[in-house]
Amino acid sequence: MNTKDFDLNLLLVFDAVRRHGTVSKAADALGSPQSTVSNALSRLRTAFADPLFVRSGNGMLPTPFAEQIAPLVAEGLKSIDLSLRQSPGFDAQTARREFTVIMSDIAEVVVLPRLLDACRETAPAISFRTQQMPMNEILGALRSGSVDLALGFIPQLRGAMRQLLFESSYVVIARRATGSARIPMDRATFLQRRHAVAILQGTGHSIVERTLSRFGLDNQIGARVPNFLALPPIVASSDMLATVPRPLALLMQGIAKMDIYEHPLPLRPFPVTQFWHERYNWDPASRWLRETLRRAVAGVSLLHGGGRRRR
Repeated sequence: MNTKDFDLNLLLVFDAVRRHGTVSKAADALGSPQSTVSNALSRLRTAFADPLFVRSGNGMLPTPFAEQIAPLVAEGLKSIDLSLRQSPGFDAQTARREFTVIMSDIAEVVVLPRLLDACRETAPAISFRTQQMPMNEILGALRSGSVDLALGFIPQLRGAMRQLLFESSYVVIARRATGSARIPMDRATFLQRRHAVAILQGTGHSIVERTLSRFGLDNQIGARVPNFLALPPIVASSDMLATVPRPLALLMQGIAKMDIYEHPLPLRPFPVTQFWHERYNWDPASRWLRETLRRAVAGVSLLHGGGRRRR
């Protein structure tokens, strides 16, 4: 018998006849006409090359082969029934799980604390691991499940599902002026000064370096660093300017001695998006994570300055 051509519904008939002992009672239990059950029993006999049940008095007795397979059929039907009754879900209150999220250095300091706070009471045993990886490896990691979510300004990422969380903008930071002697941050002043720049390969933030280059500032870059977090202390102890995302500047203003200025160059607001693979779109744990993250950043004014909030 070729199992791929076998009608599994016939096993329901087999089980019903075995349990009830007659075709008529089996038909009543299945809610089917007797002729349908009789036809199914005939097909079963052909498939198994065995009579399966023989008449005895007012009922039907199983053959030795039928008795042999009956427990296996009953267990199989029970397993199928339990599978169909399963209601997929994710109980964050009791779950103990570590989620892996690709985040930039900025997200780690301005988004992750909000996410952890959102989980503090509602998901006390949930933990997070953050990491960074080359852009060309992100989709594969999301597909395999080794990474649950990617977060950031990653316009080059193709093939993943996405949700815009919020938009933000770039600002200029400079060493804090004494008293009321803030410098006028117009375009002329900006173009005359030296700059510290974050070089972030694989993210949309490379637009900053390209814009500075377009305005002829290649020779005025005094420091290139691999992340934005290094820029506030560099600026606070030098005469250089730096272009950073507004949320980071607002967060670091109380730590580093620096002033914040609106940017004089045409840098558009940038989107901060969460990405996941289609395989996990309906996964309850993934859906919980995405919704929790969305809610965690939705009402934080620090994140939404200079851009449009996602409602």
